Amino acid sequence: MLARPRVCVAALLLAACPSAPSTSATATSTGDTTTGPGTTTTTGPTTGEPAGWQVALELGVDQGALFSVWGPQPDDVIAVGGQGVGPTSKGLALRWDGAAWTELALPPGTTRLHWLAGVGDALWAVGEAGVALRRDGDTWTAIATGVDVPLWGIWGAGPDAIWSVGGDGFVGGPSLLRWNGDAWTPESLPTLPDDCHALFKIVGTGVTDVTAVGDLGVVLQYDGAAWTQQDVGSIADLISVSGPTHARLAVGGRANARLAWWDGQKWTGATLDRPGLSGVWIDSDGHGFITGSNGQILRVTAGDLEPEAEPSPTNLLLHAAFGFAAGPRFAVGGNLAGMPPHVGVILQHPGP
Repeated sequence: MLARPRVCVAALLLAACPSAPSTSATATSTGDTTTGPGTTTTTGPTTGEPAGWQVALELGVDQGALFSVWGPQPDDVIAVGGQGVGPTSKGLALRWDGAAWTELALPPGTTRLHWLAGVGDALWAVGEAGVALRRDGDTWTAIATGVDVPLWGIWGAGPDAIWSVGGDGFVGGPSLLRWNGDAWTPESLPTLPDDCHALFKIVGTGVTDVTAVGDLGVVLQYDGAAWTQQDVGSIADLISVSGPTHARLAVGGRANARLAWWDGQKWTGATLDRPGLSGVWIDSDGHGFITGSNGQILRVTAGDLEPEAEPSPTNLLLHAAFGFAAGPRFAVGGNLAGMPPHVGVILQHPGP
């Protein structure tokens, strides 16, 4: 596999890097846009427009792109991202309260954030330069991880069983850390291909059922005792994973999209004649949607290898997907198929 330029890896590109994008961004037609911690950034989709995916917020270069979105309930959803790459990057967090998006203050020096996970009553976020934050109530606390590589994903089974994955994506091996309630420590991994330089996302249902995905189609499964590598029949990079044990979907690919379903016993996959994918959300019944390059949004059900495309109001890369079974649903991203500076976007759908 050809080495990927570092700046492209940092943005989890799904295609070759083009020239730098425009640094301008216009306010969304769905509401007024302002910036700054605690200020209202948008009022969401315009009342009276047809049901479907709508642009809820557009971000300029002062805030950057968004990489992840998650929340415990429809009127309490947080999206994270930021601007730049590495230890000098700047993190961003926005909160949806059911009516408006507002910017949340982060600890000084917080780098760009890549992923969110709710664990118990706390919210965790990870990102550039090994940053990890825990949010208890309205307070964010930085927690040392012992690594300085980007952390791309996080998921937890409980307050003393949280895992985070990452890696440089260009040199070195992947990173897989576990939080035991007191500290982050590296996990022991099986021997992986030399060209596997990162794990991108992780998900599970409990301490005996955890799946991590990454470079070269690497899939690792944890059974409560050890991590083992599973064969998914392809070396296409897998960017994200979601779903319960009986309907877990990994998505990725760069020039061409890749899907792989886990039914609890085996992986079944397909390569699609469409650009790469990067976001996926699957509910407990195996229904959900996928997002990716060129604003792609695909509706999918358990085991489906031919997802149905939905109309999208953007051509920006949609990096992450999240929703609730009865709605709403969210997709976030930006002009990540290019070099920084980045701009961002949030889409919303009333669902289901």
